[in-house]
Amino acid sequence: MVALASQQYLAIALIYSAIPVILRANGASLQLVGLYSTAFFAFTISFLWAPIVDRWSLNRLGLRRSWILLTQVAATTALTVMAFLNPKTDFVQVFLVSLALASVAATQRIATLGYITEALDSAERPFGATLLGWGRVIGHVIGGAIFLQLIEIIGWRPALLGLALLVAVFAVWVFAIPEPLPFKAQSRSPQRLSIFRRNTGLWTTAALIAPGVAGIALAFAMVQLRLVDLGFATADIGWIGAIANVLTYTIIAPLTTVILARVAPHRGLIWGCAILAIGFGAFAIMDRYVNVRVSAVASVGIVFSALAVQHVTFTNWFLALARPGKAGTDVTFLTSAMSAFALAGFAVSGFIAARFGYRVTLILPSLGYALSGLIAAGFAANLMPPRVA
Repeated sequence: MVALASQQYLAIALIYSAIPVILRANGASLQLVGLYSTAFFAFTISFLWAPIVDRWSLNRLGLRRSWILLTQVAATTALTVMAFLNPKTDFVQVFLVSLALASVAATQRIATLGYITEALDSAERPFGATLLGWGRVIGHVIGGAIFLQLIEIIGWRPALLGLALLVAVFAVWVFAIPEPLPFKAQSRSPQRLSIFRRNTGLWTTAALIAPGVAGIALAFAMVQLRLVDLGFATADIGWIGAIANVLTYTIIAPLTTVILARVAPHRGLIWGCAILAIGFGAFAIMDRYVNVRVSAVASVGIVFSALAVQHVTFTNWFLALARPGKAGTDVTFLTSAMSAFALAGFAVSGFIAARFGYRVTLILPSLGYALSGLIAAGFAANLMPPRVA
């Protein structure tokens, strides 16, 4: 499961962690770097093709594994193409290839989430969410920190070709995992997008997570760029992010898992948002009284800690709401909604930071999580399906 998650996050980390740092280091404006993050647009609409990934097997590997293998091959191809572009002069081309790579990663996420939902029972899902987080950490370390380090040592093209080769090697892992049993012989009957008409729980959940997700996305988009502006080397920035990611998913995520295992998913959602709102509010106050470089490094840890709590808490809630046989579609719809709100945060992050300063980007997540927590307190309990209650 960790290997499954790390495969897709190799490409994702490249887009959200490494390339923005490279662009900023080469003189790109905050506004332009923020707009580059809209390459994740594919994640906002991936629910449109989720029913296909949820229903149609491509070969004898089975429903989930066949799609995972296809996306790994496609990711290898996209990385190879990107290797022959120049990040200093080919911004549009880099953006378009990044958009294609994000589309591939979004498709792989559908298959991976479906695989995990079908392979684990309800009691195992908080732990499964944590395993996904650890896979995310591995992907981030390789696609972010190690990739930035390699660029400084061997250059853009060899580093990207090496990453493409690694993705290709990871694809072999698909042959070592079993296909979830309930779906080996699944029929190919058409599946309707009933989420648009009948499942109010999904729509309400999408609305309640919106403020928190948009706020943390805004902070995440700028937190490493602040280090660039303070003169940190790109490789050092990559390792600061990687260390923060490892520590949070080694400490914060497991702790969150233990807590969630003892409470109902909707209560975990409420408390998770409350803790994140208080945490960001406290840090925004302390930020005024701490050395700017120390505060900038600490803010990376705060943001990644929030992402770890959010990842485990929200994923656990999404899996609880998913309908049998439509897990990939339902969970993808919710993660697509998350991506849409994150995309909005990414797009405006550069303009807000340039106009009001980096400190404001650390205040807005507190307000966002507070609002999400209030909405969850009012509605989440009523969304729990009978099979989970």
